[in-house]
Amino acid sequence: FHQDSNFYYLSGVCEPGFAVAYDIASDTAILFVNHVSADEAVWIGVPPSLDAYRVAHGFDQAHYTFDVEKVLNTLKPSTIYTLEYMNTEQLGASLASTINHRALLDPLHEARVFKDEFEIDVMRRANRISSDAHVTLMKETRLGMNEAEVRGRFVGLVLSKNSMYEAYGSIAARGRNAAVLHYTKNNQLLDNADEMILVDAGATFENYASDITRTWPVGPTFSPLCRDIYEIVLDMQKQVIQACGPNKQWEDMHNLANRVAAQGLLKLGILHGPIEAILDNFVVGYFMPHGIGHLIGIDTHDVGGYPTGTERVNKPGLRYLRARREMLPNM
Repeated sequence: FHQDSNFYYLSGVCEPGFAVAYDIASDTAILFVNHVSADEAVWIGVPPSLDAYRVAHGFDQAHYTFDVEKVLNTLKPSTIYTLEYMNTEQLGASLASTINHRALLDPLHEARVFKDEFEIDVMRRANRISSDAHVTLMKETRLGMNEAEVRGRFVGLVLSKNSMYEAYGSIAARGRNAAVLHYTKNNQLLDNADEMILVDAGATFENYASDITRTWPVGPTFSPLCRDIYEIVLDMQKQVIQACGPNKQWEDMHNLANRVAAQGLLKLGILHGPIEAILDNFVVGYFMPHGIGHLIGIDTHDVGGYPTGTERVNKPGLRYLRARREMLPNM
């Protein structure tokens, strides 16, 4: 079971079969709990009481889901805002005419873009778990290992630190396998000491994701060319971090990374010609087709990267950019 991200954001509940209502008029948050029968409890355990659920999740009221229609009818709502993809059968015929499927999703996604201090702390903990695991892998990687061993070691490390699951399918890719953006085989032998291994892997903590990609040599040292390319990418990262800040445009950070990459590739003799011509023709997009970064939160590729009315740019290196918006505090 994996909880719907929007529902988790609104409720903090990570169990199946629950529902939530918030009455705007009375400022009342209501939790509807999935009823577990005595037979079901044999298999999944005896659940907490209604009041224990209410207290644990910070709600004003708690009822069972079979009472959704009855409870909401006592509120006499003129409109019930729901998410379009959610099943609303429990609202019953008496409330069907009040349902608005369309107004809630966009503002909910925009709210999820901005993290409060509690969320930021949880995300720091997810990133610490993941960072520690990456460092361990760097120390343990040896010639003759298999990509599967590297991935399996990461998963074991993060689960042992109370992460419930990976934030996404982890990637352990040696050599050219790392050029496949969403490589999934993870089964090749690390048999060339001059190659690099890329690990793209992140843990979750309290349902919030982390996403870390690092590369290091299969052997004890970098080959000269691998070190040169590594230094270009490191310079891209450092310059973007330095330039990044409130009221900057996401797309400008991407363009800065492209410029640093082009400068580095020109210096190595991999690219030739005027740098402005290289940038104008989106040449770096063939080396970095995915664009720089993405929003992160409950989802690894979190919502809100393209606010309503913002279009994608259909050009190499830009069409897959996961966000085009002004960067603001707490994003």
